[in-house]
Amino acid sequence: MFSLRRSAFALAVAVTGWATGCAIAPQPMVDPGYAARAYTPLRVAVLPPDVFVVVDQAGDNDPAMAAALGQQVTQEIVRLTDQALRGRGYDVDLSSRWDGIYGQDGTLLVNGDEIGGLANGVLAFANSREGGGAGALGTPLLIAPDLAARVGAATQADAVLYLNVKGAVTTPGKRAASIFAGVFFVAIVAVVILALVASSKGGGNSGGSGIGRSGGAVPRGATVARAPMGGGGAWRGSPVGAPIGTPRGAPVPMGGGGWRGAGTAPVGVRGAPVYYGRGPHIGVGIIVPLGGPVHTHDGSVDYDEPLFAGDELYVSMTLVSTYDGRVLWHARDHVDREADHPEHIEELMRAFLETLPPALPRAR
Repeated sequence: MFSLRRSAFALAVAVTGWATGCAIAPQPMVDPGYAARAYTPLRVAVLPPDVFVVVDQAGDNDPAMAAALGQQVTQEIVRLTDQALRGRGYDVDLSSRWDGIYGQDGTLLVNGDEIGGLANGVLAFANSREGGGAGALGTPLLIAPDLAARVGAATQADAVLYLNVKGAVTTPGKRAASIFAGVFFVAIVAVVILALVASSKGGGNSGGSGIGRSGGAVPRGATVARAPMGGGGAWRGSPVGAPIGTPRGAPVPMGGGGWRGAGTAPVGVRGAPVYYGRGPHIGVGIIVPLGGPVHTHDGSVDYDEPLFAGDELYVSMTLVSTYDGRVLWHARDHVDREADHPEHIEELMRAFLETLPPALPRAR
């Protein structure tokens, strides 16, 4: 009987455990040469963050509320990224937009499809098995070297940083409904356990009633909003591989323009795994689940309203060299934080970007 009570208590703790948070402790992957300070960027171009947010409400979700929150989170991420990078000693370029990068005279230097292709190349890596690792990178991994080089030439940056965030925010009404559902579920389980105990003591009497299934599935179609980012194009993600039509093992195009960072320029690696985004597929959209490590740029996210609602953020950040397209630093993690709390976003950004090696002192 004691073990049954202990099991019921453990179940109750598990049901309510979703409400508790934990420390943010990302375990990034770092290129060994970058970690050893053999070379480091001096100037970082930041792509516009991709932010997907759902506001989980007790009734029908409000898309306008989700869109407003997404825009707010996006602005906070850009501000905090700029602040954190400068605090680590880097120069920062924020001129990249989803419709392209423009010169001071208005000339289009890099078009929107190329910017989106670079983002999808990053996500092809981030969504891969290798993208979920931690620690030193055993072998160099390259992301769209030609596109990274074009962004570097347009922004005079040594590296490009791309951030992708998906998240769900639970309103007080939905949270109260979830707590009620959790308490009701625990009460039902406790009644069943007591009934089983009474039945066993009664000599195995038959005829006890079981618990039927609920009347339907968890409602789908909750509103998912992405902060407006301007032009983009269709989904261009692809699994690992060279550009479409390139034979496996063929030489990989290296970036141009020369190394602008500090230290010895990284040595170009040919034949290393390369991640590219596919060309535009008009009318074809990719849908990824809100929960889990898979991220999207041009696609959308699907959200199944959970019975026990909770706040969560899935985060992916990647720093890519514009010299040869190699992954310099990458972090991917899931944290229990609320997107509608600016202090939570600040804590998240600080925890991630403080794992970035600082820039080397400038030569005088």
